[in-house]
Amino acid sequence: MPPKLLITGATGHLGSHILRAAQENWHVVGTYHRTTRRQAQYFFGHIDHGRIDLGDYGETRAMIADVDPAAVIHTAAITDLDYCEKYPDDSQRINLNAAIDLAALCGDRDIPFLFTSTDLVFDGAGAPYTEDDPPTPINVFGEHRALAEEGILAAYADAVIARLPLLIGYGSLGRESFFQRLVSAFRGGQEVTLFGDAIRTPVSTEAAARGLLQIAGSGFEDDVNISEIDRTVGRLHLGGRDEVSLYELGLFTLRILGLNEKLAVPISVLDSYTGSLQTPFLAARSANVALDSSRAYELGYDPPMLRSQLELLLPAAWRAPAHDIDESGDTTED
Repeated sequence: MPPKLLITGATGHLGSHILRAAQENWHVVGTYHRTTRRQAQYFFGHIDHGRIDLGDYGETRAMIADVDPAAVIHTAAITDLDYCEKYPDDSQRINLNAAIDLAALCGDRDIPFLFTSTDLVFDGAGAPYTEDDPPTPINVFGEHRALAEEGILAAYADAVIARLPLLIGYGSLGRESFFQRLVSAFRGGQEVTLFGDAIRTPVSTEAAARGLLQIAGSGFEDDVNISEIDRTVGRLHLGGRDEVSLYELGLFTLRILGLNEKLAVPISVLDSYTGSLQTPFLAARSANVALDSSRAYELGYDPPMLRSQLELLLPAAWRAPAHDIDESGDTTED
């Protein structure tokens, strides 16, 4: 039987992509919490799964004992920045305490544990960031993820922290991702305000999922071999190869779709502090949090360039004809 992989938050955006990609080489077990049982039965099908409140230590301990996984990828989290800012106790319970508890339980059983963190542990003042740069969070979500990283490694020195950038892809169970909402708005002719100074290193959710499975499997080898897992990488950045602002991401998307670039409207991160936004944010937004992922690239992580990833994500029927796009990616007019 293939080795057993436990994926927390398996019905979420990232977790669902990992679950699909992992079935090739793993016996997958997924957990969920907010999803209804009927939705879960539809989503998982024949895949082993169970509902759990990871904030309940007793439930979590019983799950680890029952599943007895060969490895764990922990993706479950509350990722809404403004929700975390408004309800910091909820964020602390799930984004901080539950993550450390799960890592400690895995450490007790010597189970490889991979924690998915975020580029938002940084404030944006010192990009591009390497794994050795100290976290400098500016909102509750980033603070709790940074504290979780520290607590996890204190509880289980062999745990792996994978910091992820903005993920572009499609959600599951009717939950639309940022990219999905962006594309829907553009295709509906709606203008979208996007930060022109919020720099990220986006990567497709599929590419990130495969990178995480490479880490969890066998130190970036093709075949899963639990006895040869390299658990000494500590922190690892899994960013994309392009540093772009959210506004530039919008422009690239519009060009591939062959739509009017004026639908992307640039604004500044500073606008979120001055109260000039029509719908103000509760949580502060970082500016340039580009990740330096050269360490992961050297190990074999190889995400495509952003344009290639966008073309894979956008159905051919939606795109501009190939002859209407020049080599720079600009849509040209006859």
